[in-house]
Amino acid sequence: MKKHFLAAGLLAAMAVPASAQGFYLFGDIGRTKISLDNGDFELNTSTDNFSFGAGYALNKFISFEIASRDLGSFIAYEDRYQKSKAEFSTIQASLIATYSINSKFSVFGHAGIADVTGDDKYQDFEDPEYNESNSESENRSVFGFGGNYIINDHLSLRA
Repeated sequence: MKKHFLAAGLLAAMAVPASAQGFYLFGDIGRTKISLDNGDFELNTSTDNFSFGAGYALNKFISFEIASRDLGSFIAYEDRYQKSKAEFSTIQASLIATYSINSKFSVFGHAGIADVTGDDKYQDFEDPEYNESNSESENRSVFGFGGNYIINDHLSLRA
């Protein structure tokens, strides 16, 4: 089964300002787009996602983050007799490089690795002995860039 993931959107993150050092916690919300094609059917849809994580700011330029991301669940097929559903999640570790433009705004780039897990479940409502579930996991590289706007000492917005 071919799987493509894209997590994007405006991320609202609890974090420390770019000039701070030490440990911090964060959470974010975003959007996941998925395309599945196994030959029998094709699925193109999107849903909300969220994550929680922790980071360590080594200095105002370099930080490390680890996060658990729920990329959402998708119903591939459903009628009154059967249902096919897929759920995706990831554990991710990243290195973040930040450059401050001014006291409120900075740009960043990140690169890391993620363990992406996909769980699919088929339910036959008339004959439960045909119910099936499967889980697949693979490591993928992650990278990206964006901007960070500091609202106050405890809250910033990332996009």
